[in-house]
Amino acid sequence: MMIFDSSFGIDFRQNHLVLTLLKRSFGRIKLVDCGIHPILPENQKEERQAQIVSLINTFISKHQISRERISISIPREKAVVRFIRLPIATKENLRRVLEYETSKYTPFERGETCFDYHILKEEKEWLDLLAVFVKKVDVDHYLSSLKKIRIQPISIQVPFTAALNLFFYNEGAKEKEVSVLFDVSDLFFEMNLIQERNLRETLHLPLPSEGKESRMMNTLQRSGLKGDSLSKAEVFVYGLGSDDRMVASLKEIDQIKGVFFPPLNRVEVEERVSEVHRIYASIGVPLKGLVKTRFDLDLLPFEMRKKVRQIGKPLLVILISIALFLSLTWGIGVSMRYRKELNAIAAEIKKRRPEVEAVEKLQKQKEEFGKEISGLGKVKMEEVSKIEMLRELTQLLPNTVWVWNFKYNGKEIEISGFADSASDLIPLLDKSSLFEKVEFLAPVTKERITIGRETKEKERFKIKARLESRRTGS
Repeated sequence: MMIFDSSFGIDFRQNHLVLTLLKRSFGRIKLVDCGIHPILPENQKEERQAQIVSLINTFISKHQISRERISISIPREKAVVRFIRLPIATKENLRRVLEYETSKYTPFERGETCFDYHILKEEKEWLDLLAVFVKKVDVDHYLSSLKKIRIQPISIQVPFTAALNLFFYNEGAKEKEVSVLFDVSDLFFEMNLIQERNLRETLHLPLPSEGKESRMMNTLQRSGLKGDSLSKAEVFVYGLGSDDRMVASLKEIDQIKGVFFPPLNRVEVEERVSEVHRIYASIGVPLKGLVKTRFDLDLLPFEMRKKVRQIGKPLLVILISIALFLSLTWGIGVSMRYRKELNAIAAEIKKRRPEVEAVEKLQKQKEEFGKEISGLGKVKMEEVSKIEMLRELTQLLPNTVWVWNFKYNGKEIEISGFADSASDLIPLLDKSSLFEKVEFLAPVTKERITIGRETKEKERFKIKARLESRRTGS
């Protein structure tokens, strides 16, 4: 892994935007600056996006940050987290297996998600995984917003993995000990249970306005810790909703070993930065750009992570320069040897060029498919709401009409049933602004039917009608 001097983190929260800048200096990580900004609610989409873009641009300009090394985190509420056990034979095609079984582990359909996994434990016959799924439309929302300011992140994380990476980097997890990490916000809290340096459980739950500490401790007590493990547990509290009062309240509970803010001993913090426990997870977001992290989970679309770089020409120029230099200093024999190596590399570059072109072709196809999907979405928007259609029929048809079959194929409807006078239904439906070309599909016949305890004579009907387009005005 390449080590870069600085890394910028953008942590999108439900009601806040947290920006952090880390720099690597003399083997230590320094938190240079951070910003915690309340942002507009999601229902004010355009104003919220403009506010976020302005805050990011201001922070980048302030510190002259490169747009090449940026990591982001999306709200935990957008993600589905699963602990999964699979047979060891699935290891070779693990990503494909998880993609195929997405609907088994999430409420999403196959192909609708971006996901990644981390192998927690590997046994002779089984694999234990931590998998994180998020809808592609949510990922695309953040990527498209950042694209407007020329940012393509190197990774997409969720807050709990960023916090765990920072916690392990600062050696917070100890052998044969239990550590409990509580990430507290205004509306939710997240509990991550670490036992013997292994993640055992992660929960994301709503947090009441009153009795927050009791809710957190009740969740911990039901976590499945056995024996005296609870009394040996160290609890670490952080997040935008944490403060000294919460830590003091939790310390009054004698069932646990102790309550602390999480460790940050390996990160140097600038004096102007205060209350770092509030942004603990946010500090972990850019950490991935500087060191090798414990949980290498990345929700960036897989094709964006494996993008092939066009390095053939620069590499060829460098190698030719080296070959010329060596020919002058080491003689003809050495020059010939390096020229042979150069030719081999040039041949390899030529060999790889079709793969690069294939990636470019796939990218172009992706854009074309995106346009087709957008077009299909517009077509779908033109459809009349099924609820609106049923409401219209309910209002138009008399109470004496009994509809026993209803069909809808996207362009026209077909209804079958019984009425006192079937011929009266055609003009009723013709008056509707939703339907046109109303007509009988079959001759009207009279039948005696039993409704409740009464037997009545009714007319059996079968009617079809086309739906008028509400967008084109046709």
